[in-house]
Amino acid sequence: MKAKITLFILSIFILFSSCVPNKKIVYLQHPNDPEFGQIEESDSIIRTYQSFNKPYELQPEDIISLRIASLTPSEFDFVKKYEEQLGIIRRLNQYNQGTANGGNQNMRMQGLGSGGSGEDSGLAPIMLDRQQTGFVLDREGYLELPEIGRVRLSGLSIPEAEELIRKKLIDYFETPVIRIQLLSFHFTIIGEVNSEGRYTSFDPETNVIDAITLAENLTDFADRSSLKVIRFQEGETKVYYVNTLREDLVAQQGFYLQPNDLIVVPALRARQSRNYLLPTTTNIIGITASTLSLVLLIFNLSQ
Repeated sequence: MKAKITLFILSIFILFSSCVPNKKIVYLQHPNDPEFGQIEESDSIIRTYQSFNKPYELQPEDIISLRIASLTPSEFDFVKKYEEQLGIIRRLNQYNQGTANGGNQNMRMQGLGSGGSGEDSGLAPIMLDRQQTGFVLDREGYLELPEIGRVRLSGLSIPEAEELIRKKLIDYFETPVIRIQLLSFHFTIIGEVNSEGRYTSFDPETNVIDAITLAENLTDFADRSSLKVIRFQEGETKVYYVNTLREDLVAQQGFYLQPNDLIVVPALRARQSRNYLLPTTTNIIGITASTLSLVLLIFNLSQ
Protein backbone atom coordinates (compact mmCIF):
# COMPACT_ATOMS: atom_id res chain seq x y z
CA MET A 1 0.00 0.00 0.00
CA LYS A 2 2.81 2.38 0.92
CA ALA A 3 4.51 1.62 -2.39
CA LYS A 4 1.39 2.63 -4.32
CA ILE A 5 1.08 5.87 -2.35
CA THR A 6 4.73 6.65 -3.04
CA LEU A 7 4.28 6.02 -6.76
CA PHE A 8 1.18 8.22 -6.80
CA ILE A 9 2.98 11.11 -5.08
CA LEU A 10 5.95 10.75 -7.44
CA SER A 11 3.64 10.87 -10.46
CA ILE A 12 1.97 14.05 -9.23
CA PHE A 13 5.36 15.68 -8.62
CA ILE A 14 6.64 14.85 -12.09
CA LEU A 15 3.39 16.05 -13.68
CA PHE A 16 3.54 19.47 -12.03
CA SER A 17 7.27 19.85 -12.68
CA SER A 18 6.57 19.67 -16.42
CA CYS A 19 3.93 22.42 -16.31
CA VAL A 20 4.78 26.00 -17.33
CA PRO A 21 3.26 28.79 -15.17
CA ASN A 22 1.43 31.59 -16.97
CA LYS A 23 3.95 34.14 -15.69
CA LYS A 24 6.64 32.45 -17.78
CA ILE A 25 4.66 32.78 -21.01
CA VAL A 26 3.01 36.24 -21.03
CA TYR A 27 5.09 38.98 -22.69
CA LEU A 28 5.69 42.50 -21.32
CA GLN A 29 4.55 41.96 -17.75
CA HIS A 30 4.51 44.50 -14.92
CA PRO A 31 3.65 43.88 -11.23
CA ASN A 32 0.85 46.47 -11.43
CA ASP A 33 -0.90 44.82 -14.39
CA PRO A 34 -4.56 43.83 -13.78
CA GLU A 35 -3.52 40.18 -13.80
CA PHE A 36 -1.65 40.84 -10.55
CA GLY A 37 -4.64 42.43 -8.87
CA GLN A 38 -4.26 46.16 -9.51
CA ILE A 39 -6.23 47.84 -12.29
CA GLU A 40 -4.73 50.97 -13.79
CA GLU A 41 -6.77 53.94 -14.95
CA SER A 42 -7.60 53.65 -18.64
CA ASP A 43 -6.81 56.23 -21.33
CA SER A 44 -3.75 57.52 -19.51
CA ILE A 45 0.01 57.14 -19.75
CA ILE A 46 0.85 54.62 -17.05
CA ARG A 47 4.61 54.34 -17.50
CA THR A 48 7.32 55.60 -19.85
CA TYR A 49 10.65 54.02 -20.77
CA GLN A 50 13.79 55.38 -22.41
CA SER A 51 14.56 53.54 -25.63
CA PHE A 52 18.09 52.52 -26.66
CA ASN A 53 17.19 52.74 -30.34
CA LYS A 54 19.93 54.39 -32.38
CA PRO A 55 19.45 55.18 -36.08
CA TYR A 56 21.23 52.58 -38.17
CA GLU A 57 24.43 53.83 -39.77
CA LEU A 58 25.38 52.39 -43.13
CA GLN A 59 28.39 50.08 -43.12
CA PRO A 60 30.90 48.95 -45.76
CA GLU A 61 29.53 46.21 -48.05
CA ASP A 62 25.91 47.07 -47.19
CA ILE A 63 23.47 46.58 -50.07
CA ILE A 64 21.00 49.40 -50.66
CA SER A 65 18.35 50.32 -53.18
CA LEU A 66 18.32 53.88 -54.48
CA ARG A 67 15.17 55.42 -55.92
CA ILE A 68 14.84 58.92 -57.40
CA ALA A 69 11.62 60.84 -57.94
CA SER A 70 11.83 64.10 -59.87
CA LEU A 71 10.28 66.20 -62.61
CA THR A 72 12.97 64.98 -64.97
CA PRO A 73 11.61 62.42 -67.53
CA SER A 74 12.32 58.82 -66.52
CA GLU A 75 14.33 58.08 -69.66
CA PHE A 76 17.04 60.39 -68.29
CA ASP A 77 17.26 58.55 -64.96
CA PHE A 78 20.79 57.19 -65.42
CA VAL A 79 20.92 55.99 -61.80
CA LYS A 80 18.01 53.57 -62.28
CA LYS A 81 19.48 52.24 -65.53
CA TYR A 82 22.83 51.73 -63.85
CA GLU A 83 21.24 49.82 -60.97
CA GLU A 84 19.28 47.56 -63.31
CA GLN A 85 22.44 46.74 -65.25
CA LEU A 86 24.07 45.41 -62.09
CA GLY A 87 21.93 42.27 -62.29
CA ILE A 88 20.97 39.83 -59.56
CA ILE A 89 22.60 40.14 -56.15
CA ARG A 90 23.06 36.48 -55.29
CA ARG A 91 24.10 37.17 -51.70
CA LEU A 92 20.49 38.08 -51.02
CA ASN A 93 18.88 35.33 -53.06
CA GLN A 94 20.75 32.52 -51.31
CA TYR A 95 18.81 33.35 -48.13
CA ASN A 96 15.42 33.75 -49.78
CA GLN A 97 15.02 30.88 -52.25
CA GLY A 98 16.47 28.11 -50.14
CA THR A 99 15.04 25.22 -48.18
CA ALA A 100 11.72 24.69 -46.45
CA ASN A 101 9.84 27.94 -45.85
CA GLY A 102 12.61 30.39 -46.76
CA GLY A 103 10.67 32.24 -49.44
CA ASN A 104 7.40 32.23 -47.52
CA GLN A 105 9.09 33.46 -44.35
CA ASN A 106 10.42 36.51 -46.11
CA MET A 107 7.04 37.18 -47.72
CA ARG A 108 5.38 37.07 -44.31
CA MET A 109 7.70 39.84 -43.20
CA GLN A 110 6.41 42.08 -45.96
CA GLY A 111 2.77 41.01 -45.59
CA LEU A 112 2.78 39.31 -48.99
CA GLY A 113 1.09 36.11 -50.06
CA SER A 114 2.32 33.38 -52.36
CA GLY A 115 1.36 33.05 -55.99
CA GLY A 116 1.66 35.39 -58.93
CA SER A 117 4.60 35.45 -61.28
CA GLY A 118 6.99 34.95 -58.37
CA GLU A 119 5.41 31.66 -57.30
CA ASP A 120 8.03 29.42 -58.89
CA SER A 121 10.82 30.92 -56.81
CA GLY A 122 8.66 31.29 -53.70
CA LEU A 123 8.75 35.11 -53.90
CA ALA A 124 6.18 37.68 -54.93
CA PRO A 125 7.08 40.05 -57.81
CA ILE A 126 7.61 43.03 -55.51
CA MET A 127 10.01 40.94 -53.44
CA LEU A 128 11.98 39.95 -56.52
CA ASP A 129 12.19 43.57 -57.61
CA ARG A 130 13.65 44.55 -54.24
CA GLN A 131 16.19 41.77 -54.11
CA GLN A 132 17.45 41.48 -57.67
CA THR A 133 18.94 44.96 -57.95
CA GLY A 134 20.83 47.23 -55.64
CA PHE A 135 24.08 49.04 -54.95
CA VAL A 136 26.84 47.53 -52.84
CA LEU A 137 28.99 49.87 -50.78
CA ASP A 138 32.65 49.02 -51.23
CA ARG A 139 34.96 47.98 -48.39
CA GLU A 140 35.68 51.60 -47.59
CA GLY A 141 31.99 52.48 -47.43
CA TYR A 142 31.79 54.34 -50.75
CA LEU A 143 28.97 54.21 -53.29
CA GLU A 144 30.01 54.69 -56.90
CA LEU A 145 27.49 56.34 -59.21
CA PRO A 146 27.77 57.25 -62.90
CA GLU A 147 28.39 60.95 -63.55
CA ILE A 148 28.74 61.53 -59.79
CA GLY A 149 31.68 59.33 -58.86
CA ARG A 150 32.40 57.89 -55.41
CA VAL A 151 30.28 59.08 -52.48
CA ARG A 152 31.09 58.02 -48.93
CA LEU A 153 27.94 56.76 -47.20
CA SER A 154 29.51 54.66 -44.44
CA GLY A 155 28.72 56.09 -41.01
CA LEU A 156 25.65 57.98 -42.21
CA SER A 157 22.07 57.24 -41.23
CA ILE A 158 19.66 56.56 -44.08
CA PRO A 159 18.10 60.09 -43.93
CA GLU A 160 21.60 61.60 -43.94
CA ALA A 161 22.62 59.46 -46.92
CA GLU A 162 19.45 60.48 -48.78
CA GLU A 163 20.19 64.16 -48.24
CA LEU A 164 23.81 63.75 -49.35
CA ILE A 165 22.78 61.96 -52.57
CA ARG A 166 20.10 64.58 -53.19
CA LYS A 167 22.71 67.35 -53.09
CA LYS A 168 24.95 65.38 -55.46
CA LEU A 169 22.14 64.88 -58.00
CA ILE A 170 20.53 68.31 -57.85
CA ASP A 171 22.47 69.42 -60.96
CA TYR A 172 21.20 66.40 -62.92
CA PHE A 173 17.56 66.10 -61.79
CA GLU A 174 14.86 68.71 -61.32
CA THR A 175 13.74 68.86 -57.64
CA PRO A 176 14.94 65.31 -56.85
CA VAL A 177 13.53 63.31 -53.94
CA ILE A 178 15.75 60.41 -52.84
CA ARG A 179 14.68 57.21 -51.10
CA ILE A 180 17.27 54.71 -49.86
CA GLN A 181 16.34 51.30 -48.47
CA LEU A 182 18.66 48.82 -46.77
CA LEU A 183 18.49 45.40 -48.46
CA SER A 184 21.13 43.50 -46.51
CA PHE A 185 19.62 43.39 -43.01
CA HIS A 186 19.86 39.70 -42.08
CA PHE A 187 19.46 38.07 -38.68
CA THR A 188 19.30 34.47 -37.46
CA ILE A 189 17.05 33.04 -34.75
CA ILE A 190 17.45 29.51 -33.36
CA GLY A 191 16.31 27.49 -30.37
CA GLU A 192 12.80 27.29 -28.93
CA VAL A 193 10.99 28.94 -31.84
CA ASN A 194 8.44 27.44 -34.20
CA SER A 195 10.44 28.29 -37.32
CA GLU A 196 14.21 28.58 -36.98
CA GLY A 197 16.12 30.27 -39.76
CA ARG A 198 17.86 33.27 -41.21
CA TYR A 199 15.58 36.16 -42.14
CA THR A 200 15.90 39.27 -44.28
CA SER A 201 14.41 42.56 -43.09
CA PHE A 202 13.96 45.78 -45.03
CA ASP A 203 13.45 47.79 -41.84
CA PRO A 204 16.61 49.05 -40.06
CA GLU A 205 14.57 49.36 -36.84
CA THR A 206 13.79 45.63 -36.63
CA ASN A 207 13.52 44.47 -33.02
CA VAL A 208 13.30 41.25 -31.01
CA ILE A 209 9.50 41.13 -31.16
CA ASP A 210 9.68 41.40 -34.96
CA ALA A 211 12.12 38.49 -35.00
CA ILE A 212 9.86 36.39 -32.76
CA THR A 213 6.88 37.14 -34.99
CA LEU A 214 8.78 36.11 -38.13
CA ALA A 215 9.83 32.87 -36.43
CA GLU A 216 6.11 32.14 -35.81
CA ASN A 217 6.38 32.85 -32.08
CA LEU A 218 8.28 31.05 -29.35
CA THR A 219 7.30 27.58 -28.21
CA ASP A 220 5.47 27.07 -24.92
CA PHE A 221 8.68 25.78 -23.38
CA ALA A 222 10.89 28.72 -24.43
CA ASP A 223 12.61 30.63 -21.65
CA ARG A 224 11.27 34.09 -22.46
CA SER A 225 13.25 35.67 -19.63
CA SER A 226 16.72 35.15 -21.10
CA LEU A 227 16.87 35.41 -24.88
CA LYS A 228 20.48 35.80 -25.95
CA VAL A 229 21.34 38.32 -28.67
CA ILE A 230 24.85 37.78 -30.06
CA ARG A 231 26.19 40.73 -32.05
CA PHE A 232 29.27 40.74 -34.28
CA GLN A 233 30.41 44.33 -34.56
CA GLU A 234 33.72 45.99 -35.39
CA GLY A 235 35.79 42.88 -34.73
CA GLU A 236 34.06 42.21 -31.39
CA THR A 237 31.38 39.78 -30.26
CA LYS A 238 28.88 41.36 -27.89
CA VAL A 239 26.27 39.39 -25.96
CA TYR A 240 23.01 40.86 -24.66
CA TYR A 241 20.37 39.10 -22.58
CA VAL A 242 16.79 40.18 -23.28
CA ASN A 243 13.86 39.50 -20.96
CA THR A 244 10.65 39.57 -23.00
CA LEU A 245 8.53 39.00 -19.89
CA ARG A 246 9.30 42.48 -18.59
CA GLU A 247 7.34 45.50 -19.69
CA ASP A 248 10.51 47.57 -20.00
CA LEU A 249 11.66 45.32 -22.86
CA VAL A 250 11.89 48.34 -25.18
CA ALA A 251 14.43 49.91 -22.82
CA GLN A 252 16.79 46.92 -22.90
CA GLN A 253 19.92 47.35 -24.99
CA GLY A 254 19.43 44.20 -27.05
CA PHE A 255 15.84 45.00 -28.02
CA TYR A 256 16.69 46.60 -31.37
CA LEU A 257 18.61 44.31 -33.71
CA GLN A 258 21.59 44.98 -35.93
CA PRO A 259 22.45 43.20 -39.20
CA ASN A 260 23.85 39.68 -38.72
CA ASP A 261 22.63 39.39 -35.12
CA LEU A 262 22.16 35.86 -33.80
CA ILE A 263 19.22 35.28 -31.42
CA VAL A 264 19.33 32.15 -29.27
CA VAL A 265 16.14 31.14 -27.44
CA PRO A 266 16.87 28.69 -24.58
CA ALA A 267 14.43 26.12 -23.20
CA LEU A 268 12.84 25.97 -19.76
CA ARG A 269 13.67 23.06 -17.47
CA ALA A 270 10.06 21.95 -17.86
CA ARG A 271 10.85 20.97 -21.45
CA GLN A 272 13.42 18.44 -20.29
CA SER A 273 10.94 17.07 -17.77
CA ARG A 274 8.24 16.70 -20.40
CA ASN A 275 10.43 15.23 -23.15
CA TYR A 276 12.72 12.99 -21.14
CA LEU A 277 11.99 12.69 -17.42
CA LEU A 278 8.19 12.33 -17.62
CA PRO A 279 8.12 9.56 -20.29
CA THR A 280 10.89 7.63 -18.50
CA THR A 281 9.20 8.00 -15.12
CA THR A 282 5.84 7.01 -16.60
CA ASN A 283 7.37 3.83 -18.02
CA ILE A 284 9.03 3.01 -14.70
CA ILE A 285 5.79 3.61 -12.80
CA GLY A 286 3.87 1.43 -15.27
CA ILE A 287 6.37 -1.41 -15.01
CA THR A 288 6.50 -1.11 -11.21
CA ALA A 289 2.70 -1.05 -10.91
CA SER A 290 2.38 -4.10 -13.17
CA THR A 291 5.02 -5.93 -11.16
CA LEU A 292 3.26 -5.09 -7.86
CA SER A 293 -0.07 -6.24 -9.27
CA LEU A 294 1.49 -9.53 -10.40
CA VAL A 295 3.14 -10.06 -7.01
CA LEU A 296 -0.16 -9.35 -5.19
CA LEU A 297 -2.00 -11.73 -7.52
CA ILE A 298 0.51 -14.51 -6.88
CA PHE A 299 0.36 -13.79 -3.13
CA ASN A 300 -3.45 -13.96 -3.07
CA LEU A 301 -3.49 -17.21 -5.05
CA SER A 302 -1.00 -18.78 -2.69
CA GLN A 303 -3.21 -18.10 0.35
